[in-house]
Amino acid sequence: MRAVCVAVVSVMWITGCASAPPPPPPPPPEPDPNVVSLVQYEAKTRELMEATDQLNGLRDNLDDQRRRLMVICTDHPDHEVCAPQTAASYARKAFCEDAEFTGHIDEIVRSCHQGQCKQVDQAELLTRNQYMTLVQKLPHSLILFNLKRFELDRNDRAQLQRFLEVVNAEKGYIIIVGRASRDGSWTSNLKLALERAESVRSYMVDQMGMNKDRVGYITYGHEKMYLTDLDAQRLSKRKLTMKQANRSALVFAYPCYDAEIDSPR
Repeated sequence: MRAVCVAVVSVMWITGCASAPPPPPPPPPEPDPNVVSLVQYEAKTRELMEATDQLNGLRDNLDDQRRRLMVICTDHPDHEVCAPQTAASYARKAFCEDAEFTGHIDEIVRSCHQGQCKQVDQAELLTRNQYMTLVQKLPHSLILFNLKRFELDRNDRAQLQRFLEVVNAEKGYIIIVGRASRDGSWTSNLKLALERAESVRSYMVDQMGMNKDRVGYITYGHEKMYLTDLDAQRLSKRKLTMKQANRSALVFAYPCYDAEIDSPR
C-alpha cells in the first residue's frame, strides 16, 4: 500500500512539473537609432533621386510654359493670362519715361536704403488719382493681415512668391505700401502700417533673395493711407470690406529697371 502511495505522489509531481509554462524568451535588442542600415540608405537615396528628377522636369515644364506665354502675349496682349505682362508694358510707356514720377519712386527706394523707410505725407508728390492710376495699371498684389497683426503666414508667402515669379520682379523695383484700418489712434495705425510693409520687405530680401537695392516701402499719411470700398474692389478679386482691405500691404512691381543696367530707366 505504501508503495502505491509513493507511486501516485511521484506521478503527480512529474505531471505538475511537466505542465508548468516555459520561461518567456528574452526581448530582442533595441536597434541603435544612430545606425541606418544599408537598405534604408539606398531607399532614401533612390527617393531623393526620383524627387530631383521630378523637380527638374517641373522646372523644364515651367520654362516651356513661360516661353509659350510670351508668344501668346505678343500676339494677343488683351488675353486674360497676359494681364501682368500687359500691365508692365503699359507702365513702361505711361510711367517710366516721366521724370517727375520716376524721381518720386527713386526717392522712396533711396530713403529705405538710408534706413529711413517711413511715412511720406507730402500731398504734392502724388495725388490720390495719380496713386490709384498707378496701382491699377502696375502689376500688384494685396497681402492681407488679421487685426493688429503684421506677420506673414504661409499663404501670404506663397502669394508673394507667385506674384514675383509672374512679373519677373528682379528686373524692376518693388514698392510696398503699408496700411492699417481706422481702428485706434493715427499714431498706432501708422506704426502698424509700417510694420506690415517692413515685414513684407524683410521676407523678400532675407528669405527670397531679392536685391535690397530694388525693394522699398512707403505709407501715405491720413486720408491717402486709407482705402475706400471702391479701392478694395479695384485692388483685389476677393470681396473685401473696407476694414479688411486696409489691414494690408499693397505690393506692386515698378518695371522701369533692367538688371543689366546700373540705373533706373
